[in-house]
Amino acid sequence: METTKTPMRDAHGTLVGILGIAHDITARKLAEAELLRSNSELAQFSYAISHDMRQPLRMISSYLQLLEMDLADQLDGEQLEYFNFAIDGAKRLDQMMVGLLDYARIGHKGEPAAWIESLALLDEALMFLRPAIAEAQAAVRIDGEWPRIRVSPVEMLRLVQNLIGNAVKFRVAGRLPEITVSSQITGGNWRLCVADNGIGVLPEQVSRLFQVFQRLQSRAAYEGTGIGLALCRKIAENHDGKIWVESAGKGQGCRFCVELPMANALETPA
Repeated sequence: METTKTPMRDAHGTLVGILGIAHDITARKLAEAELLRSNSELAQFSYAISHDMRQPLRMISSYLQLLEMDLADQLDGEQLEYFNFAIDGAKRLDQMMVGLLDYARIGHKGEPAAWIESLALLDEALMFLRPAIAEAQAAVRIDGEWPRIRVSPVEMLRLVQNLIGNAVKFRVAGRLPEITVSSQITGGNWRLCVADNGIGVLPEQVSRLFQVFQRLQSRAAYEGTGIGLALCRKIAENHDGKIWVESAGKGQGCRFCVELPMANALETPA
């Protein structure tokens, strides 16, 4: 129980009693205990991935590379290819572990929400993506109304960067990427959309798109761990929002939209 006490005074200011109100805080204490347990498990999970599991993987990769160099003169082309497959597999598994760790940490890092300019957030994301945008010769158009938003800055930067980065990466060969990043306030929500003229998504693939490690394209054609959109979904949900994709089909481009409730995340500019 938690008690709130308030002094009671008469018209002359003389203390005549104390008003006490008792609150049952059992549910709150149980929730706090569950949060502590969850954070403790996450800390153990993070250590297991970052140290206990990744360290042996790095050792396997390193020794395979040393063996490859020592035996290079004795191996034929096919055997060298086997070594490269094994080394690449170890490195890829390490990248997947890092991605899984990032996914688990969303919402648990304790970064407080802050008021930031959404357009400034977009500018920062575009700054990080500048080399990839230049290499792809992509045209990026910015449109709409860009309000102040109350979000976890690091998480939201990651979401915006992932969506634009995917629009740059998943492009049709021989077609220069055309990307539109738009923002609007609609129905009490803030909506951010990233539209492109890339490879598109088949209707039957949409349900898998935001799941962990669900790659829709071959690794040979497009690099990545298959966790980027799952991270975006978790970040949106951590802000009480949602994310979805619209596409006319293969080769017809995509339009990814994120919507956050205005009551929790937005402040309309004065």
